[in-house]
Amino acid sequence: MRHTTTVRPIAIIFLCLLTLAVFMPQAAQAGTRVGAYYYPWYGNYNGGHRISQSLRGHLVPQQQPSIGDYSSRDSATISAHIDQSHRGNIDFWALSWWGPQSAEDATIRNTIFPHPRASELSYAIHYESTARLGSVSNPTFNNLIPDFRYLADNYFSDPKYLRIDGRPVVFLYVTRAYFNSPKARDAVANLRAVARSEFGYDPYLVGDDLFSGGVNVQRAQLWDAITDYDVYGTVLQKGGSTTPALNRLAAVYDDAQQAIAKLDIAFIPTATPGFNDKGVRDGHPAAPRHMTDDANSDAGDLFARMLTEVVVPRTDPKADDILMINSFNEWHEDTQIEPAIVALPTNIDDSEVQRYTEGLSYEGYGNLYLDVLRVATISAVPSLIAALEDESATIRANAAIKLWMIGSDAKEASPALTEALKDESVDVRDWAKKALKKIHAEPAVGPPGQ
Repeated sequence: MRHTTTVRPIAIIFLCLLTLAVFMPQAAQAGTRVGAYYYPWYGNYNGGHRISQSLRGHLVPQQQPSIGDYSSRDSATISAHIDQSHRGNIDFWALSWWGPQSAEDATIRNTIFPHPRASELSYAIHYESTARLGSVSNPTFNNLIPDFRYLADNYFSDPKYLRIDGRPVVFLYVTRAYFNSPKARDAVANLRAVARSEFGYDPYLVGDDLFSGGVNVQRAQLWDAITDYDVYGTVLQKGGSTTPALNRLAAVYDDAQQAIAKLDIAFIPTATPGFNDKGVRDGHPAAPRHMTDDANSDAGDLFARMLTEVVVPRTDPKADDILMINSFNEWHEDTQIEPAIVALPTNIDDSEVQRYTEGLSYEGYGNLYLDVLRVATISAVPSLIAALEDESATIRANAAIKLWMIGSDAKEASPALTEALKDESVDVRDWAKKALKKIHAEPAVGPPGQ
């Protein structure tokens, strides 16, 4: 039966989200950190992409981002995305990187990192293996060490760069396909040795190593942590946007954590709001953003349930309780949570035969996904107040950052933040000062989706 979305009053959506926050206290770990895969490739320049080349660009009428058809090289775009990240409780962006001097590299170095507000977030490189390591059937690793030399020279020393245990973090795409031979294992060992001896860094490598078939323990031991970038391929492509698919994802993640439990490998789970890549390629059935096995489900339900039932409860302290969102703005695959214009649902596209929508309805969702993410991941203020007294300066600083993100809803933390102004750590003092300023200067965030 074809799904038709009903637009519910915002107040009802807000009540549902508040209920979720109140009655699922186990959902948010005290130190949950949220990362989002970020694509710095939009705009009318050599190597730039267009948002019109996506499902939303083919809808009738189109559903553009709330800030319009933007350029990633526009300072105003970065400011808006930083604001949106704060609303969604996003701590860092994993930046899609296609090699030295690529269009994405130029955007990161010339627009994102120098931005006057860039220090409000952290950043990691998402190493696009398909552009740097040749074909999956015949991989070559000649670029690996020169690429990391370039990253060490241009990124790792930046104070905004994401670190775990003081080590710069790099996410490597689809390692499960590229690193299956003795040659591949030797390449990683050589990279680590050269990085330590020549670059002076010991990078924290996150392998995209988990898929529907589970963990390859030998391959997983190449990495400091493993993750599952392609949630769609892991469960949604075959299982659809259904409860059994979510149950299967939970089982895959549980099995993965059990497989690496006795090894010094961390686990980073991933959530996605849906999938539809018909704007750029054929062959993949869409995974809509509602639950197809629930007649009363609405857009956003897949994401909310994936977060609260599967992903947030399975974060790993060994990886700073990080979870990933796929994605902030990959519009080509309709995995974005970046705000869209508010628009009524439509299943009409410009093909006249529903080639892009497959008969499914898509609505302009506003800030819905940022607010769902925030409710699912924001730590309770009392736990953050307690964390301000932790013996670890990193944990204390993260707590102050979280309280800054919460803003005016964290007024009860004011005395603890005032005390933190005397902290021995400069980072803790600086973020405590920012948090106090924000707590007493802004109104509370409005209802989700507005």
